Amino acid sequence: MILGIEADHVVHELLNYKLVGPINAHVVLLILASLILIVGFGWAAKAMPTDAPRKTGFLALLEFGLVWVRDEIAYAFMGPTDGKKYLPFIWTLFFFILVSNVLGLAPFPISPGGLDKGDAFAVATGNIAVTSALAVITLVLTTAAGFTRQGPIKYFKTLVPHGVPAVIVPLIFLMEFIGLFTKPFALLIRLFANMVAGHALLAILFSMLVGVAAFSGGQIALTVVGVVGIIGVLLLEVLIALLQAYIFAALSATFIAMAIDPGH
Repeated sequence: MILGIEADHVVHELLNYKLVGPINAHVVLLILASLILIVGFGWAAKAMPTDAPRKTGFLALLEFGLVWVRDEIAYAFMGPTDGKKYLPFIWTLFFFILVSNVLGLAPFPISPGGLDKGDAFAVATGNIAVTSALAVITLVLTTAAGFTRQGPIKYFKTLVPHGVPAVIVPLIFLMEFIGLFTKPFALLIRLFANMVAGHALLAILFSMLVGVAAFSGGQIALTVVGVVGIIGVLLLEVLIALLQAYIFAALSATFIAMAIDPGH
């Protein structure tokens, strides 16, 4: 119990966030993130002055983000040739996760409970079904990249390093084959766990702030301290949102590079 608010109810509402009937807020946030990317990048593509020596404002920030992902993730992990080929996927993956993470930082007290019930926060990447879908997409693309570059037989043959004694080849192959699935599994768990933990903390802090304000008669000093603390956690969550998007995209790029070039 946290100041009269059940912590397990806070976490339950975080993971089972409903709007109306069967509509889940995670679905709404996924649609919203997709629309932001489609509309935002579509507008930027038309508004981007190709002949201008320097961009300004939001376009400059967007260009910096695109170039940074290209140079520090796609090219850095896959090389310029393969990196250019798979860059659209890495761009989409990174910005979709980043926008989804950031959207979860805004409180949406849509359901009747409001803030005091701990259901004001929802984050699409805090739903394991969403992170699982992203991981499966990475797994499928990674396997397809390996098959395309090496062919199915050679792709599976390269799972076993050269020079391994024949007696343990089946064991090594089995371990490496399982590893093909454990890698994306680690991706989905890492993103899911970090976003759930951070947003559970935010929901609990907001609940505590409401409780403190109620029990203290709305004393300004306590309320200000609580608000400052929550702002600090929000800033930390922004950093975590960026970091988790980078990790997911970087590891995906690494897995693709390993599939197309076993000696990578």
